Amino acid sequence: MSRSTKLIKILANVIYLIILGYLVIQRSHKTVMIKKIDRFLSDIKHILMWTKIPGLEDKGQRHFIDHKCTFLNCYVTTNRSLFGDLRYFDAILFNLQDISGDSVTLPVVRGVYQKYIFVANDSADNYPVCNPVYDNFFNWTWSYRYDSTITYKFITVYNANYENLGSHFQWIKNMTPIDLTLKTQFVTKSKAAAIFLDTCKSRSNREVFLSLLQKNLAKYNLSIDVFGDCGPLKCKRKTMFPCFWRLKKNYFFYMALEDSISMDFVTDVILYGYKYNAVPIVYGGAQYERFLPPNSYLNALNFTTEDLATHMNDIIRNRERYYDFFRWKNHYSIKESPVLDACGLCEKMNNPRWLVHIASYSQFRKWWNPAYEDRCMERYVIVL
Repeated sequence: MSRSTKLIKILANVIYLIILGYLVIQRSHKTVMIKKIDRFLSDIKHILMWTKIPGLEDKGQRHFIDHKCTFLNCYVTTNRSLFGDLRYFDAILFNLQDISGDSVTLPVVRGVYQKYIFVANDSADNYPVCNPVYDNFFNWTWSYRYDSTITYKFITVYNANYENLGSHFQWIKNMTPIDLTLKTQFVTKSKAAAIFLDTCKSRSNREVFLSLLQKNLAKYNLSIDVFGDCGPLKCKRKTMFPCFWRLKKNYFFYMALEDSISMDFVTDVILYGYKYNAVPIVYGGAQYERFLPPNSYLNALNFTTEDLATHMNDIIRNRERYYDFFRWKNHYSIKESPVLDACGLCEKMNNPRWLVHIASYSQFRKWWNPAYEDRCMERYVIVL
């Protein structure tokens, strides 16, 4: 009996071990869901911001991810000691305002293929570069200038399919006349022009131009209403929407006057006119036919103030002629651009041909502002 009991116990232990082993095997073969991770390219382009770059506040790769750039393998930092040697950075960025003020210390070592990049978000007339150390200093430029290595625009033009047309395209010559629906939006207009202006003194002397134009418009019982700190009219609420509504309903023209006269410098001030159905009267140093639809604006610098006043009066009195300034709406839309979107920078950093290209702006100061000697002399006299 004892022998049978012993055999039963042995058999029970064997069965227990078999069951336990089975359970262990089943647990070890439990299905695990593995999520595929899309990793960044191993070839990271390290970019050092030597000075603060407006519009590029995000560090690391965040900017390139958030903006859904074509290339994501760029890493931005302000940490100059990241590698212990500045020459390990692929590119170093220098901001216009800092180098124009001539108050920034510069790197003392430099790699052969390392790119020193000039970054500008304002005009060359407002911020000339005077220090001769910057001649033959920068390899690349990143600005509004058409001939920059990396270009940007304050405004972007889209076609009827809302496709970004970029910088080089042909405007449609024979645009379709506007329909009755759009014409009805202009029936309440009764005033000549408006401008929103908070900076009363400018490098471009737009305030002088406005004063002269006001005098000539008075001959036709017309005037320019100035809203903001530089005029008698204010937007009564905290937002600008009441003023935008008045511009759209009441005014034939909007005075899109730049604060400085510089090559290719066209800011988003132009959008007040285009967005709120007031024909822009532009005043700046750009070749506007590159940036704006034909017959959608008046270029103030093509007229004397007397002739411009006469021209504005003639257009106001001829509604069909006025309607023609809005034909562009059948073919294009114009929007504000994100200034200094770094997608273009990262794309250029991934171009093998550009990376190995060794060149610099030997006469950078003159390239940036052909009149830099006079502007720098003005600054020197003011400082004295």
